[in-house]
Amino acid sequence: MKSKLLLVLCAGGVTLAAHSAAADPDRQPPPSPLPDPVPPPTKTGPTTPDTRGPLSNPTPSSEAPAPSTMPAGADPTTSEPVQTDPSRPPPVVTPETSPPPVVSPPPPVTDTTVVTTDVPGIYAWRESRMRSGIGVGVTIGGGVSGFTDRAMRDTVSSNVSGLWDFRLSLGTHLPIGLDVTYLGTAGNVRTLTGANNGTLIGTTAEAALRFNLLPHETFTPYVFGGAGWQRYDVRDMAFATSDTGLATHDDLLEIPMGVGFSYRDPTGFTADLRGTFRAVVTDSSLVSESNGATADLHTWEASGALGWEF
Repeated sequence: MKSKLLLVLCAGGVTLAAHSAAADPDRQPPPSPLPDPVPPPTKTGPTTPDTRGPLSNPTPSSEAPAPSTMPAGADPTTSEPVQTDPSRPPPVVTPETSPPPVVSPPPPVTDTTVVTTDVPGIYAWRESRMRSGIGVGVTIGGGVSGFTDRAMRDTVSSNVSGLWDFRLSLGTHLPIGLDVTYLGTAGNVRTLTGANNGTLIGTTAEAALRFNLLPHETFTPYVFGGAGWQRYDVRDMAFATSDTGLATHDDLLEIPMGVGFSYRDPTGFTADLRGTFRAVVTDSSLVSESNGATADLHTWEASGALGWEF
């Protein structure tokens, strides 16, 4: 009986509570029991001792951030620290600087004047502008030659003979050089009575020292002197020596001497003019006069030549 009464009372209480909640919507339900408090995290860094005394109550405040344990040289933008050698100093960071301004180069020099600094002195013993260093020239030329003795002029029908020569010159751009020359002449001869008696051929080989007055200039005059061998042969002789007084051949020692003028182009071309006197220093039996005396065979030459030097 008592059990039924308790059930009726509990049912009535629940019904009354439900009506009360429906009638007062602003009524909040009773708070739920608080969960167990979570203990604060344990600090691993150094702590600052409390200096406010034992009776002071700590008040909540913003705690200072713990000092950074990131090693020197670590990159803060990455999650992993940069391993550095503690024995080495930290890297020096150079501030960025702006590049230097671009300076335009000066305009090119348009002056084409060539300054020659290796021009030798007037009597220098080397010519730096020549490949040989001294001047080596080869010339081929021709001209005319004649005898100075009257008897020989009367023997040669035209009084002059044709001449050709070949010359090798060493030291054309030095104060003193050397000329080595081959020379040939040819002229018609006649007897003492005027009859034609063949051709007189002269062959000469000689060497001469040459003194250049302006050795390093384009135009240079010069003088020369030397010694040589000379031979005369009569070809196609029509009369005997007893009838004409003309021998068939003769060998002579002669001394050439003379003056010349030379032009030397910078490219190597040369032109040469010279006059020569050749004195015969030995007795000649080539021509005998009617009284038995022999004629002198001294000769003169006027010639020109063209050639090349290096």
